[in-house]
Amino acid sequence: MSLLVLRVALAIGFLIDFGVGVIALFAPQLMQPLFDVPVKDLMSAQIAGGEFLVAALVYALALRDPVRFRALLWICALDQLFAVVLPSLGIARGDIPGTWKVVAPIPFQALLAILFVVYAVRRTPSPQLS
Repeated sequence: MSLLVLRVALAIGFLIDFGVGVIALFAPQLMQPLFDVPVKDLMSAQIAGGEFLVAALVYALALRDPVRFRALLWICALDQLFAVVLPSLGIARGDIPGTWKVVAPIPFQALLAILFVVYAVRRTPSPQLS
């Protein structure tokens, strides 16, 4: 696998977290209709939005130089793992979501988490694309 695959995965992770973060921070009332995430407390949603934006910055930094910032890939993998585990636990409890907005991304985010772990444990990086 080349660094191009990793860079695309990091860009996707950045876009997901940045988009969700901006919406949660500036328009938390849209979380329910857009992402099927119930918001009971607007302030908590805005705080979570700030956390998503911080995670997006981690993706951006890792995207800048994935070889140098390889340790950040663990944070990216953990971010994606939360997006897999938390909805899965809800489904296991019987909280079946009303739409596919929650369920559909789970396999894709699991794939991203695995990809980030694979690149994080690599000893020798692939040649960089110019």
